[in-house]
Amino acid sequence: MHYHATAQFLKASIPEVVHSYRTALLAVRSPLATRKDAWPKCREQAQTILEDCVTALSGSQPPEAAEARRYSQLVGADRASQGIAMAESIRAVEILWSAMQPAVRKAVQCEPAARQPSAQLLISTAFRSSAGNRLYAGAIGYGEAVNRGAGGTADEAAEAGAPGAVPAQAAAYAELSQREREVLDGVARALTNGQIARELGIQTATVKRHLNNVYGKLQAQSRIDAVNKAFGLVHGRSGPEEDQGAEPPAR
Repeated sequence: MHYHATAQFLKASIPEVVHSYRTALLAVRSPLATRKDAWPKCREQAQTILEDCVTALSGSQPPEAAEARRYSQLVGADRASQGIAMAESIRAVEILWSAMQPAVRKAVQCEPAARQPSAQLLISTAFRSSAGNRLYAGAIGYGEAVNRGAGGTADEAAEAGAPGAVPAQAAAYAELSQREREVLDGVARALTNGQIARELGIQTATVKRHLNNVYGKLQAQSRIDAVNKAFGLVHGRSGPEEDQGAEPPAR
């Protein structure tokens, strides 16, 4: 099903949404907006996520995922080198989602009333997929950059027999079961408990149980903290903890 009118309205609203996004980032003093060396990549990522939503609405072919992952890994590595905590990227996804809501509400009104709920759902799904995949790739790039900064690549450390030769990600994952890893990977992709349950074919209560196990094994206090620790990321100021039942892609 295509939603061309909604897609056109949302596409025209991208500059306004990005402006609102930066204003909101500045309001919370996010380094992604306050630092001139960080904002251009942050802006480009936001624009691309919004464009992915437009693409989904128009029924067009999605962009090359591999290219998006590579770029997001570079962005993650760049933020690590700038000393910007990964938690800022996670919080920025929440802020972008909030910033685009006025435009989304107006955009879906371009459709007949019967089609508006499905258009809204498609935007939410496309946003979650695009932002989640970029967060996941960015976390990998961030973790790799942190490992390099701590003493070369994981391969170099292993060859040298240096302490900590096992990458931080592998060390954290070692205590998790396969299902717990799958659940945590869903969290890293900004999925809700309900979406993780549907993807894995299990009950939402089971997802919550696995998450509690993950928290215990990683000594994590929240979803953000668990992702940070699993990927061996540098901790900074964490964003707000997600409401377990919330549908927006907050991370």
